[in-house]
Amino acid sequence: MSEPGVRVLGRACAVLDCFTEAEPCLGVADIRQRTGLPATTVARIVTTLVQEGLLVREGDDYRVGLRVLVWSAPARAGSSLLGVARPFVEQLRDVTGESAGLYVRQDHTRVLVEAASSHHSVIYRGYVGQVLPLHAGAAGKCFMAFDDQALTAAATAGFERYTDSTVVERDRLDEQLALVRERGWAYSESEREVGLNSVGAPIIGFGGRPEAVLAIGGPSTRLDQAAAERVGPIVAATANAIAARMGHVPAEERVDV
Repeated sequence: MSEPGVRVLGRACAVLDCFTEAEPCLGVADIRQRTGLPATTVARIVTTLVQEGLLVREGDDYRVGLRVLVWSAPARAGSSLLGVARPFVEQLRDVTGESAGLYVRQDHTRVLVEAASSHHSVIYRGYVGQVLPLHAGAAGKCFMAFDDQALTAAATAGFERYTDSTVVERDRLDEQLALVRERGWAYSESEREVGLNSVGAPIIGFGGRPEAVLAIGGPSTRLDQAAAERVGPIVAATANAIAARMGHVPAEERVDV
C-alpha cells in the first residue's frame, strides 16, 4: 500500500476509534474534535465509511455499522492469545471469586478482550471492547511498568484524575511502577471508580514486554489490601502460565496453576 493509502487507512481507523459504548452516536463535529482532523477530511472519510457499511447515518449523527461484526468472529477465532487465555481467565475468576479479564494495549489505552464475570451479586462488570486508561487501574500499571513505550504514550496523553485516589504525579507513579516490577503484580484502590479495586499481572511476550495483562476487579469491601496480598501471586502465576502455554517463558521458569 502506498504512503497516502496508509495515511487514509490510519485516519479511517481514527474516526472509527471515536465511537464507544458510552458514546455510540456522534456527529461530524464530535468526530472532528476527537481526531483533530480537518473538517473536509472527516467529511470525506465518513462518507466513504457509510458507503462501505462501516458507519450508518441516523439524522445528523453516525453510529458504527453492523458490518464490523463480520470481522469479530474470525478475529477471535484467529487469536492464539484468546484461545489460550480463555480457560485461564475463567479459572482465575473461580479461584479468586472476582471478575477476571484480559487486556491488550492500544496506544495510551487498554482494551478488554476477554472477560469472566464474578458470581457474586455485587461485582465489577466489564465488557469486551471496553477502552480504559493505562494510568488508572492495576492492568494499566502493568503495561507501563514493563513497557517504556506504554509509559511514554500514557504520559504524552496526560494523566487524567478520575477520583481522589488517581495517581497523576509522575514521581509517585514511578514509585508504584517500581513496586510492580519488584513483585510482579499490581494493586490499585479506587483509581478509576470509587470503591473499585483491582489486581493485575503482565503476560510477558517476546522481547520482555507485556503481550497482554491479566487482571481481576472487585469492590473494595472484598478486594482490599489484605486480599490483594493473598491473590496477587495467584494472578501473577496465572499470567505466567498463559505466557508459558504460548511459548514465551523458558521451561525452567514455567509455573502451572
